[in-house]
Amino acid sequence: MLQYKVLVTSIGGDLGKAVCKSLKYSAYNIKILGTDCLNYVPYPIFCDEFLIIPKAENSGYIDFISNLILQNSIDIVYVCSEQELLYICDNFHMLSKEIRTRIAIPPIEVINMCRDKYKTMEFLKDNEFPYPKSILYDKLIKEEELLKNFNYPFIVKKTVDCGSKHLHVIRDINEFRNIADLDCTYMLQEYIPGIEYTNAVYKDAFTDEIYVITLERTLKDGMSDEVKVVSNKEIKELCIEVAKKIKLSGSINIQLRKQDDGAPIIFEINPRYSSTAFMRAKFGFNDVIFAFENIVLKKAISKPQIKRGEAYRYITEYYKFYL
Repeated sequence: MLQYKVLVTSIGGDLGKAVCKSLKYSAYNIKILGTDCLNYVPYPIFCDEFLIIPKAENSGYIDFISNLILQNSIDIVYVCSEQELLYICDNFHMLSKEIRTRIAIPPIEVINMCRDKYKTMEFLKDNEFPYPKSILYDKLIKEEELLKNFNYPFIVKKTVDCGSKHLHVIRDINEFRNIADLDCTYMLQEYIPGIEYTNAVYKDAFTDEIYVITLERTLKDGMSDEVKVVSNKEIKELCIEVAKKIKLSGSINIQLRKQDDGAPIIFEINPRYSSTAFMRAKFGFNDVIFAFENIVLKKAISKPQIKRGEAYRYITEYYKFYL
C-alpha cells in the first residue's frame, strides 16, 4: 500500500495530538512526522518520528520548515499551534508555491480576519450575522461611558490571543478595575447566556459543498470536556452562510451560544482545527482527513455520515520504564 508522509507541528499540544489521532483513524497508510519546540517524550503514542524545531518567532523558522518539508518529501502539513499559524500567515509570501500548496490552512484573508476577535465581530456586524455587542477598550473614554451599554456579567478579552489566557468574566466594577494590564489590546463583549456549541465547518475544494458538524459542549480549563452531537437546522444554515461570505476553503471552527427560545449568536471564529478534531472524527466528520483527500489525493470527499452520540475527555498517563 502506498505510504503518505505527513507533518504535524506542536504535537505536545492538545490540538496536535487530536490531529495525529485523526490521521491514524483512517484507512490510509500515513507516516506522521511530529514536531515541537520542546522535547515531547510521549511522542510514540501519536507519531512515528519526532523532531525538535525552532519556535515560530525565530527568524529562521520559515527556511527550517521549508527544508524539512522538502527533505522528508512531506505530502501535507498540519499547523497545530496558533503562534505557528500566525507566523506562517505573516510570512506566507516567503514560502514557495510548492510548499504553500501542501499546508492545510484556510485562505490567508480568512486567517487575518479571524485572528483579531474584534475584526471578527465587525465582519459579523457588517454582514448582518448575529453577534454579541463588542467595543474596544479605550483608556481615554470615561469608565461610566465605556460601560453604560453593558450589563453584568460581561466579557473582557484580548483581541488577539491564544486560547482563553486573557479572558475575564466581569461580575462587578471591582473585577473590571482589577485587570492589571488592561489596555487597547483588549475588547469588551456582551456575555451571551445559553448553551455553547462548537461547529466544525469544511468546504470541499472540488465540489464547493459545505459540511457542518455541531457539538454541544461544556468546558473545563478552556477545553471541551463533554460534547454531544446535535442536529440544528438554524445553526447549520448560519454556519454555511458565514462560510460562503468569507469565501472559505478548508476548515474553520465557529463558536456560538444559543438559548432555547433565541437565535444562535456567534462570538468567535477560529481559522484552524480544534482539540475536538478527533472527537469529530469518531462521529464521522474527520475534517483532518478531508484536507488530506483534497490536497494530497486531489479528490472530492464523500459526504460525512455523522453519527449521534456523546464524548467525554479524561486525563491519562504515559509510562516509560528503564531496564
